[in-house]
Amino acid sequence: MNRLLRHYNMNTTLKKWHRRSGIIIATFLLFHVLNHLFALGGPSLHIAVMNLFRPIYRFWPIEILLLSSVLFQVISGPVLVIKKGFLRQPVYVIIQVLSGLYLSFFMIYHVRAVMLGRYMWKVNTDFYFAAGVANRYPEKLFFIPYYTLSLVCLFAHIACVHYVKRMEYLQKMPDAATAEKLLRKYNRETIGISLTGGVITLLIMLALCGVFYNI
Repeated sequence: MNRLLRHYNMNTTLKKWHRRSGIIIATFLLFHVLNHLFALGGPSLHIAVMNLFRPIYRFWPIEILLLSSVLFQVISGPVLVIKKGFLRQPVYVIIQVLSGLYLSFFMIYHVRAVMLGRYMWKVNTDFYFAAGVANRYPEKLFFIPYYTLSLVCLFAHIACVHYVKRMEYLQKMPDAATAEKLLRKYNRETIGISLTGGVITLLIMLALCGVFYNI
């Protein structure tokens, strides 16, 4: 019994810190995605907004916190998947797991590329750093799906996490009628997050691919 309790507490603690580090990353991504949406107004506007945000997230204590959170997510995510399993889980949990695994791959690859650009290649990792590979052949054959899927998985993961939290709340609700009404509300919220993410993904990718202007 004591061993089971320790195992449960360890999983609960890991899950708790996984969520907390996820909130830190999500806060950064909120500004990062917003920055990319400004690319609809052109590369100059995107870079101007980026220059406003950079002093914040490149302030070394914040950058260390962000990088530590990314590292923790990449490690804790697969560990939670292995411990919990997902083949017999509801569809929304499976989507949450698969999107999280892709985001782990993306964060490793993307952070590595940005760090190499900054410290080894000595290039400015601005709008053109991302848009360049999305417009050159044959690089774009990889980078367009790579960027698109990262955004799709980001919003899918957020929608699923939102739904999981709401389901946890519903399980504590004794009134079946109220629970049914809230379930419909939570379904609409989750669909709304997914659709909004789809529109944002489309707009950002159109901008990165030079549909609105030449790059």
